[in-house]
Amino acid sequence: MNIGDKIDYMIQCLKVAKAEYDYTADYIAKKPTEQLELWNFLDTHRSPNKALIKDNLKNVARMGFQLANEVK
Repeated sequence: MNIGDKIDYMIQCLKVAKAEYDYTADYIAKKPTEQLELWNFLDTHRSPNKALIKDNLKNVARMGFQLANEVK
């Protein structure tokens, strides 16, 4: 991968992390409090994945340090 590809990879990782964060915020905002509605909500919505956010941010950090050393 050249430097441009690595930067594009970092951008895509950030987009995935941002999309999952937005989904998490939306999920929490729309989550009902009543038990019957909650079961219906959980049947139709997936649970947010915090590990996806963390892993993508770690990938960006690793790649950022590598690129900082490669750029002349």
